[in-house]
Amino acid sequence: VWIDLPLNSEVDNVLSTFLHESQNTDLPDLCNLPDLTEATLLKNLESRFKKGNIYTYVGSILIAVNPFKYYPIYNPKYVKMYQKRKLSDLPPHIFAIADSAYHSMLRQWKDQCIVISGESGSGKTESTNLLLHHLSQLSHRDLQGSGIEETILGAGPVLEVSIQILLL
Repeated sequence: VWIDLPLNSEVDNVLSTFLHESQNTDLPDLCNLPDLTEATLLKNLESRFKKGNIYTYVGSILIAVNPFKYYPIYNPKYVKMYQKRKLSDLPPHIFAIADSAYHSMLRQWKDQCIVISGESGSGKTESTNLLLHHLSQLSHRDLQGSGIEETILGAGPVLEVSIQILLL
């Protein structure tokens, strides 16, 4: 049986939600996009980048868009601000990923792994250095003067060589 519904019916409203692209293109977590397509994903990243938001989550994954310039979001204020916070508490940031892995390691007593991937020039080395810096700050506060800071920061060159080997 075919039923003609009046214009602007409830069914039309529901269908329009699914058929029309959302106007909100500045979501900090791509999992919240109502219509996740390549076009909406790229539009969201572009919109965030134009507003100076170089980090975006996809659940617990962080996408970083290299701005090829310095942003003042890596100072001690940010280190402290992202400590012991859930990923969704604050805007996406590489410090949030480091903090989450560090505290998961302490809570679960299991090793954690952070994978940094990207094209040449995408900022992998800089991201690694920022992660190591944040982890060294966290460990320094938790393990006063244990020398772990030097160990973590000393891992940078080894990780850089490992990255280069993997890319070959």
